[in-house]
Amino acid sequence: MHYVIGSGPAGVACARALAASGRPVTILDAGHLLEAEREGARSRLAHRDHYDAIARERNFGPGAVLQKQGAVPRKLAFGSDYPYRKAPGAANVAQSTDLCVEGSYARGGLSNVWGGAILPYRQSDIADWPISAEDLHPFYNLVAKFLPVAAEPDDLEHLFPLATELSPPLRCGAQSERFRRALADNKARLNAAGVYFGASRLAVDAHGVRGQAPCIYCGQCLHGCPRELIYTSRHGLSDLCARGGVAYRSGVVVKSIEERADSSIIRAVAFDGTPCSFEAKRAFLAAGPLHSTEILLRSLGLYDHAVHLRDSQYFLFPLLQFTGAKDVSSERQHTLAQTFMEILDAGLGDKTVHLQIYAYNDHISRLLDEKLGRLRRYFPGGALLGRLLLVQGYLHSSLSATIATSLHACGKSDELRLNRVENPQTKPKIMRLLSKLAGLSWPMRAFPVAPLLRIAEAGRGFHFGGSFPMARDPGPGQTDLLGRPFGFRRLHVVDATVFPSIAATTITYTAMANAYRIGARAAFLDEGSLQ
Repeated sequence: MHYVIGSGPAGVACARALAASGRPVTILDAGHLLEAEREGARSRLAHRDHYDAIARERNFGPGAVLQKQGAVPRKLAFGSDYPYRKAPGAANVAQSTDLCVEGSYARGGLSNVWGGAILPYRQSDIADWPISAEDLHPFYNLVAKFLPVAAEPDDLEHLFPLATELSPPLRCGAQSERFRRALADNKARLNAAGVYFGASRLAVDAHGVRGQAPCIYCGQCLHGCPRELIYTSRHGLSDLCARGGVAYRSGVVVKSIEERADSSIIRAVAFDGTPCSFEAKRAFLAAGPLHSTEILLRSLGLYDHAVHLRDSQYFLFPLLQFTGAKDVSSERQHTLAQTFMEILDAGLGDKTVHLQIYAYNDHISRLLDEKLGRLRRYFPGGALLGRLLLVQGYLHSSLSATIATSLHACGKSDELRLNRVENPQTKPKIMRLLSKLAGLSWPMRAFPVAPLLRIAEAGRGFHFGGSFPMARDPGPGQTDLLGRPFGFRRLHVVDATVFPSIAATTITYTAMANAYRIGARAAFLDEGSLQ
């Protein structure tokens, strides 16, 4: 039996590769789920076929979109924080106030709260990896066979070739149409300045081609899609189990893995505190970079020893368009990212800077209310909101802080301690980016509102990993090309824990492709075809 630890996107992608190779698989997971009452409310809304009914009846309780935490609020799922809840028997996590690092014990992991944005990694952004973008390319295409990729050919295609399997794109709102039209009218000037743009690429089954009811543009994406058209690996898990050959066991927290000559022994604890163990022909660790790092440190006996998680720094700022769209608060549109911009500028380093641009959503409206306070009544809200776009930006890990991570024995339990290691380049590079965009205000017909810039705590963007990076000739603290930690032969780490660096472009698609690659190759190791 092959065991996969974790049901997030990487774990499900790896399990799918193993199952496709005919290997029996069991997925071990804590498996928290949305509360029954909230799930019932979501299910009822999913059967409404009218935009107004969903917008009027949605009621997942207070704080249905965001939970105030740090510089950038934390996104909830249908008003619930269940994706972030600690599982019984799990180690404590202690982190400094300038960090906001999240793991997940939910079924489907953090894909329950992501925004569905997907882009592959460019070769120039992973030049320090022991594998290439070309090595990953066929696995991006294999992942796209079960991951909906809503996209269209545009200016981004020569930087990020489209997958062979595509879903029809989502339509964008009037604000985004106006913005993209300005970009297209000035494409030559923007490209000459190293600015490339196009429609967002999203893991969304917008038209219900996979058997679900189509999107009706109810604008509830940030609350949680009532029809669950945004991909979550929870759906992929259900599909795998229904096909047969893959079993799922929830209610367990894996603590460590030890290796014998012909098997791996997985030590875990059930939710009721009962110790349990599983003997695996091969074990595949996909608990997410935070929890996978903890399991590896314990398995290797590396207490009081720091390893470093690499982060892609996350930041937010508004763009104010020269002219606005009317009635955006009542427009029927999706509220995920609608436009991608990629910045290639030697002054910002030799790596891509990735920007995701959002049109009107109730998050933007709340942020505006918060900033204006009592002055809100003096501003024509509709007109201002019709001009306001929100930009989420990401830097490459080489320009971002790292996170020193160490495991410590504390009585009967362990504690994972996280501390930020500052990168002096981070803020100057972000300010240089805003200056560059300000200089391009005329061709964009929009300018960045620099005073409203928010630089999030390290880890907040969920794009982190690399504590046990892959190396062609690995030593202690590294993994080989199949994710095996130094000294192990039957344990494979398949999530972003093994990334040597973190590109600014979205992490989930590459995590799934690399996990599929490792699973597909490792399935044949015991037959002697690979070493």
